[in-house]
Amino acid sequence: MGPGRRPAALLLAAVVSVNASYTVMIPFVPDLEHRVGAGPVVVALAFALFAAAKALAQPVGGWWVDKWRADRVAMLSMLTAAVGIALTAAARDSLTLLAARVCWGIGEGLVSPALYAGMTALCRQHGIPTSRMMGNFGSAAVAGFLLGPLVAGVAVPVGLTALFVAGAAVTAATALGLVLAIPGPEPEGPGEEPDSVPASEAAAAGPAPVRWWVWALLLGGLDMFTFLVYSALEPVLPVYLSTGAHTSARTAISAVFVAGLAVSGLAMWLLGRFTPPLRTLAAIGLGLTAVGLCAMAASAHFLAVGGSFMVYMFGYATLFLAARRGIVELKAATANDGKAFGLFGLVSDIGNVLGPVIGVALYEVTDRLAFLLLGAVSGLVLLALVTVGRRRGTLPGSARTERGTAVPRVGGAVQDAGKSAVIPAAVTAEPDSR
Repeated sequence: MGPGRRPAALLLAAVVSVNASYTVMIPFVPDLEHRVGAGPVVVALAFALFAAAKALAQPVGGWWVDKWRADRVAMLSMLTAAVGIALTAAARDSLTLLAARVCWGIGEGLVSPALYAGMTALCRQHGIPTSRMMGNFGSAAVAGFLLGPLVAGVAVPVGLTALFVAGAAVTAATALGLVLAIPGPEPEGPGEEPDSVPASEAAAAGPAPVRWWVWALLLGGLDMFTFLVYSALEPVLPVYLSTGAHTSARTAISAVFVAGLAVSGLAMWLLGRFTPPLRTLAAIGLGLTAVGLCAMAASAHFLAVGGSFMVYMFGYATLFLAARRGIVELKAATANDGKAFGLFGLVSDIGNVLGPVIGVALYEVTDRLAFLLLGAVSGLVLLALVTVGRRRGTLPGSARTERGTAVPRVGGAVQDAGKSAVIPAAVTAEPDSR
């Protein structure tokens, strides 16, 4: 990435840290029972309140990014998360533990829009293709999910306190690194008026596009569906695999999930180096998701489930990238990009809350037909996408691509008459040599 290699590496390290924090506590659940007297309700609240605080904080973080600076917001947000991690290490009663988890979740929720806004600013400043950086983001996210339980498992002998204190220190160091990684605000040149476009150029841009918040909701809905299905499989697949495992069920479950996550990380890395149209990317993701889910219902043998799960996880990775590319291409380099990322993140995280409940309920009622039902819903979403996609200009960036309209560059961003379908220059002309 040339001169952008170091800040990009710092940004990706923050993504790994945030996602590792999300899963690092899982192996320590038994310790909480003895440490703070946490029963099943407290343990459930420790995870649920963290997820709720993270989701609700994202729109606030997006608003804060637009009002201030992404680099400063990212630093203070990560420091807030570090405080939450340190409080978790010090907790000796249930109330302190729950308060610490809320603080931790708020910090991670606030930092999410800042990381995405920082990514788009970094891409503009160094000419990095946003699709490639987004692929690296996805791979870093998967690496974090894998790293959390791995580090926790290795560090079990040192105990929860030592591990979480070390985690707080690493998170604080990452917060300081983000100030170096995320570019500051770009100065406006003399005579530039970012908020105005000549009427003649506005007319050439075609009909006014849909407002940014509508696309944030729609793309967030796609991501919510992606997370809902995956989080529905997390409690269901282990039970399903245990019915067909001829060896250790724990070994089969671990092998299937590790293989699937590895495929997901590799897929994100590969897809970040290719730039198919957004509609094509979403259609491929939904198609693979439907095929993988339906195939899971054929057999509970871990080889059959593992193969189907890997197909599904390739589709998951494709949808993950499609939703985020849509947000980046829609609102990068404008006054509302932080709000768009925040609203997107809020809607997206609802899937993680609803998924386990829906998955367990479906499996209890329908057994293996739950996979067929989830696959059928994926197929219906694909059908809806194809139907809507037939309308010209219905996806972020598609109107400009299909019409070939030249839209003026104003104040560092490419804008249209309505200021609501803004595409960064790095997306519209990404170099192939990086």
